[in-house]
Amino acid sequence: MAVPPEFIEDLRQRVPLSDIIGKRVKLTRKGNRFSGLCPFHSEKTPSFSVVDDQGFYHCFGCGAHGDAISFLRETDGLDFMEAVERLASMAGLTVPRSAPEDPQRTRQRKAALDILEETTKYFQAGLKRDDGRVAARYLHGRGLDAGAVGSYRLGYAPRGGLRAALAARGFSDEDMLAAGVVRRSDRDGELFDYFRDRVMFPIEDRQGRVIAFGARALGDAQPKYLNSGEGPTFSKKSVLYGWVQAREGLRRKLPLLVAEGYMDVIAIQQSGVATAVAPLGTALTEEQITHLWKLHDEPVLCFDGDAAGQRAQKRALERLLPLLQPGKSVRLAMLPEGQDPDDLLQKEGGDGLLKVINTASSLIDSLWTSFAAEHDLRQPEQRAEFWQAVRGQVKQIGHNQVRTAFADEIEARIAAMRSAGRGQGRAGMAGALRPRVKRPAAGAIHRHRAVCAIILAHPALIPDLCETLIQIDSGDAGLESLKKAAIDAVIRDPDLDAAALRHHLDGLKLTDAIDVLEGDEMRARMPFNPATLNGEEAGRRLDELLRLVGGSSGLFSTSASLPR
Repeated sequence: MAVPPEFIEDLRQRVPLSDIIGKRVKLTRKGNRFSGLCPFHSEKTPSFSVVDDQGFYHCFGCGAHGDAISFLRETDGLDFMEAVERLASMAGLTVPRSAPEDPQRTRQRKAALDILEETTKYFQAGLKRDDGRVAARYLHGRGLDAGAVGSYRLGYAPRGGLRAALAARGFSDEDMLAAGVVRRSDRDGELFDYFRDRVMFPIEDRQGRVIAFGARALGDAQPKYLNSGEGPTFSKKSVLYGWVQAREGLRRKLPLLVAEGYMDVIAIQQSGVATAVAPLGTALTEEQITHLWKLHDEPVLCFDGDAAGQRAQKRALERLLPLLQPGKSVRLAMLPEGQDPDDLLQKEGGDGLLKVINTASSLIDSLWTSFAAEHDLRQPEQRAEFWQAVRGQVKQIGHNQVRTAFADEIEARIAAMRSAGRGQGRAGMAGALRPRVKRPAAGAIHRHRAVCAIILAHPALIPDLCETLIQIDSGDAGLESLKKAAIDAVIRDPDLDAAALRHHLDGLKLTDAIDVLEGDEMRARMPFNPATLNGEEAGRRLDELLRLVGGSSGLFSTSASLPR
């Protein structure tokens, strides 16, 4: 719906840009402009400038540039009209509409939002009443602190009383029905509270307004989970649970995870190592994927490590591919079998979750391995079917340049498989074509550790050996997290030396994995000290280690003694 340009300009004039940005960034006046730390990238020296007279901001560090509307869109994940409405609310204006709206529909939507807000407060207060003690104990038993309960506005729906409380506030039965907080009995036509004796999870829109509820039964009541129905405020396919809280986490530069349930989202956020959202009981929809990319360019999708999780991952891949855009993708993480993120956090804490995040696969790696796993790649007809299947998936990508880039990568991998078959015979082909599997931690683990010890001491070796290093897998989650983090860091900054790389890895809470490499056991097994080797000698020893663990690069050769 179009908004007159003169109204947009009036908004920009009425609300100083520094007032809007000053709520998020500490600004210091410098003449006719303001200066502060950029909210769009990490920095220690202010390079972010706000000019009220001309109504724009600019960062001389990352190049971010825009006006009040673009700032609200970027920081709050709003679309254009939502940003205009937010700005108009600040200015005390009503957005003019070029097309008439149904007055009754507008009134009903506003009444529903008011009812849902009052209902949320009623449920929050319910946790403190005597009949809400069981719900409060349940939340405490799940490890949620008062901060998490308050941030997500969790509550308790008693067995009755909500309808009367809302009526006392002047709301009609008709509006309560439209808001979905009461229902009419099929048996006798009487109205009753829809949510009863349940732990309540308010569902908010991107502006923080409650638009629906999720509810978990206490005891054996069925269904275990109950959600609001579709209504004037709520369309399940377009909403992500935890959006507002995730946005705050992303301002702290935390990674974004997509989990499956309310408790997973809250537990991840509470851990402090990541932030999270969740679809509402369904696979990710196209609208939700688009909303995700407004929050983060590469969120991590978390799946249970069982057969159902594998199927969910494949469905997600097929849904994502047509929507890919340059710079917009996902990574995919598989959790230990039988565990969800909440289980993992309770068992292993934040470090366990970080390992899962750091070992998450790229979208193209996940596409390749998930389809490869369905074929016996030792058989030529199976290889051909696999190639056909994965090429078919790439054809689903809508954006021409992204589709071409994926196709180039897939064809390069297929060519490598063919080359492996010609050069190594049937046995070599079988080894080259099988999807990578986790190897048990046995004697070979010490050679994998030696590989990591050398690349940490000589980061300059990583770029030339990147592909080989990625292909080998020690089967040790901590070691793989460390290796991947080192590769990612050097790819981003090829000039990192050993000291700078170590400092970066310490900041990712990978100290325990590094300590293993520097411990007494490794010193006893390693006949050399990686830090004292020159670059050429380190390269030769690294190549021999890679050959022994199945991934020689061929860049060097050596017969040097190696870890036992």
